[in-house]
Amino acid sequence: MSVSAGQQLDHAPSRAPGGGEGRRLAWANELFLVGILLAAAGIGWAFPFKSVKFGLMAFFAVVMIVQALQRPAVALSLVIAGIPAMSLVPPDIIPIRGVNPETILVLFLLFLWGRANQLYGKDGFRSFIARFLLLYALLIIVSAFRSWLIWKVSLFNILAAAKNHLTYMVFYGTAYHVLRERRDHRLALLMSTASLFLVSLQAIHMSWFAFFAGSLERHRAGSMLAQQPNIFGGALAMYLPLVILLAINRIGHRFWNLWFVTVAGAVGFALILTLSRGAWAGAAAAIAFLAVFWDRKLLVFLLIAAASWQLWLPQEAVERVKKTTQVEGSNAELTAGDQVVEDSAQMRIEQYKSLPAMMRDHPVLGWGYKSYPDVFEKYGTLKRRKGAHTTYCLIGTEEGVIGLIVLLLVIGAIFVVALRAAFAFEEPFYRQLAAGLAAGILSMAICMLAGSRFESQIIYVWYWTLLAVVEREYDLLRLARGSGVRTAG
Repeated sequence: MSVSAGQQLDHAPSRAPGGGEGRRLAWANELFLVGILLAAAGIGWAFPFKSVKFGLMAFFAVVMIVQALQRPAVALSLVIAGIPAMSLVPPDIIPIRGVNPETILVLFLLFLWGRANQLYGKDGFRSFIARFLLLYALLIIVSAFRSWLIWKVSLFNILAAAKNHLTYMVFYGTAYHVLRERRDHRLALLMSTASLFLVSLQAIHMSWFAFFAGSLERHRAGSMLAQQPNIFGGALAMYLPLVILLAINRIGHRFWNLWFVTVAGAVGFALILTLSRGAWAGAAAAIAFLAVFWDRKLLVFLLIAAASWQLWLPQEAVERVKKTTQVEGSNAELTAGDQVVEDSAQMRIEQYKSLPAMMRDHPVLGWGYKSYPDVFEKYGTLKRRKGAHTTYCLIGTEEGVIGLIVLLLVIGAIFVVALRAAFAFEEPFYRQLAAGLAAGILSMAICMLAGSRFESQIIYVWYWTLLAVVEREYDLLRLARGSGVRTAG
């Protein structure tokens, strides 16, 4: 609904006190926090001991609590930056059944949301995209109950698994309502890309020797964000178009261009080291989309990359693109972890061929959450218990036709909102950010054809945060232009 002129003033973004000097001091303080983050990451990398790990966790916990009380946006940015470290937190850090790091995280995010409302007043905007994410969350909860009814699994365990999956989507609503100032937007982008840069460096550190030694197939890149190379590759493919676009366009001080050139180089090299063909296809398609419909400078980038591929593409990558391994042999040979089973394009084909049979008995709402391996064993062409190798097969089997429709609605809503925002913005920062995010979801939609990429929601944390920034600023822009904007009441 439309809002009044008084409400426009209520919801306008605030500014740091003290004019330009106040903003500079605020930025100095926040850049100091970024420096602390990078220093702590370096210490953790140089001294990989349990005592160091827990000491850094305690330090960050204190810093985040202090910042949460003073400036929730800074605390949220610190959480965003530290999200890859979730894998280091012991699952039983609090010895209460059902309470794990994801539980603590979602409670902290909700606290930040409430604290922001307490400090700045309740926000009147209602996110359009958040409605589709909420619809997806409700679908997963219904699917968990169906799994309990059909497969007689523990209701507590299946709901806990659903909670762990959905936790990271809470970042969207929190970021939309907490990141209200424009300096918060830039800080969130800086912290997100700093963390992306660090996990890319970790992946390069793990696989660079194999790259030069010719053994990359056995030492594919992963990171704390996602150990599995294909999932990590999908994450890199989603963010690569964004950082490239920000690298070649002026969005502020030249520091930003230098920073994004550095990040893009690290992300691109790490993506190559994953040897994930689906991720390569997604990234290439997204960059081509931007080159044709948004920024023709990217055509030069694509031409140079295509002309010089022999200089930067490892031989293993070339061979991996050329081959499609056939799934052959007895059941005993098709064991979990086998490269034929896990990595072959033929396995994806077998799962797509099995999809009609797997959906036949429960076409509308599917077999229930986490049921795919059992269903594939019973109805799949290979008669083997295997995890999903494509998101669309996974959702179609577990959540049925309704699930596929909801997933496509989520992807479509994100793409349309981001693209419309990109064309509506005049400020370069938001224009390029929105266009890069539109390309990112296009890349991920393609990656989902060849891998289960929506289940591991931790890789979307930076994306949800930045997308919330874009949608909120787009709503403010529409409000200023007199368009209808969704508000509470």
